[in-house]
Amino acid sequence: MKTRIPVPHYAEVEHESIRPEFSGSGNEHRATLRIPFKGARGNKTLCIIGQNPSAASKQIADKTIHYLEKLVHLNFPEYGELLILNLYSRVDTAKDKLGSPLDTGCASLFELAISEHSDFLVVYGKLKNQRAYKFLERARAVYPLLRGKNVMKLDIGTPYAPHPGNSKILYSNFNVGMAAYDFSDL
Repeated sequence: MKTRIPVPHYAEVEHESIRPEFSGSGNEHRATLRIPFKGARGNKTLCIIGQNPSAASKQIADKTIHYLEKLVHLNFPEYGELLILNLYSRVDTAKDKLGSPLDTGCASLFELAISEHSDFLVVYGKLKNQRAYKFLERARAVYPLLRGKNVMKLDIGTPYAPHPGNSKILYSNFNVGMAAYDFSDL
């Protein structure tokens, strides 16, 4: 098994105020991860939708979350916090755990977050099924919930919503803007 090196949260994150929200017992299914920024910034929340949660928590980030924290902090001062959401709720980076990848309590919290917010950044990359994860079908089911919202993707000229690990970004290109995401790849 590959050992993962812990990645810290970005320096401009208000570390003590980070709030993960889990459903059920333990930390197997994460519904949300709220990440506020330090200092005087805008009061808007940017909800970021990925595939499924990593082990990122109040104490540690991962490469994706660290990159998104830094990108938004450097380029989009209207956002005072990030709210990390995912198509599926199970903390399972390798996507090999048994059991349901979507907790019903997390699904309810996901839908509530969508109803309460207006700005979204989709970063789930090209979608394909992986074991119990039916990413394309789940994204199609989520799409109607996002109608009428401000839904964006990282702007690297693709029809799909690229992940920060995309070869044009590689977790280090911070000159990436955001463009409207029209779900044409679904």
